[in-house]
Amino acid sequence: MNNPHNPKRQAILEAATRAFIAQGYSGTSMEAIAVAAPVSKPTLYNHFRSKQDLFAAVIECRCEALLGTLASVQTELNDPVAGLRAIADAFIDLVYADEAIQLYRLIIAEQQHFPELGELIYRSGPEPVLLKMSSYLADLRARGILNIADLETSSHLFLDMLRGDKHFRCLLGLQSGMSDAEKRHLIDAAVSLFLKGHRYDL
Repeated sequence: MNNPHNPKRQAILEAATRAFIAQGYSGTSMEAIAVAAPVSKPTLYNHFRSKQDLFAAVIECRCEALLGTLASVQTELNDPVAGLRAIADAFIDLVYADEAIQLYRLIIAEQQHFPELGELIYRSGPEPVLLKMSSYLADLRARGILNIADLETSSHLFLDMLRGDKHFRCLLGLQSGMSDAEKRHLIDAAVSLFLKGHRYDL
């Protein structure tokens, strides 16, 4: 099995990421990636059997990297306002990052060629986020801090409030990212509405 931290493998993944984002899947050749890495074609194929395998590895690798921020978030059980704000702050940084927006567009564009990509992306991205959110809410419920009947639904609702129209506008290229003021306003509104909806007195 290939070492995921092998320098040549990392160089290939980085070159492939730049190429796929700039030129799309169809417009990118294995030869061009080998030149950009730079590695020989035999070395390239030793790490990745095909362009399809390489594309899937790029998507999975980028999702893991982007989720690193969220995984390190420290949630405060004694203060749900601070805990939810920390999750919201990391989540917004995750989904509004330029690279995340570019990858999302790329995935949508290539979905017809890779029907299995949907499951891969969901496993690598949204699923871990939802699990972390649900785990935190379960801890709050167990301590009697929040009254949550359906952990999964409440997790979805909170994260969906943080995406919404602004994220869709970014995907369409109608705006670029989110200002600090917009971010603070969105987090304040989402946390307040979520806690009030679960009968928590602010």
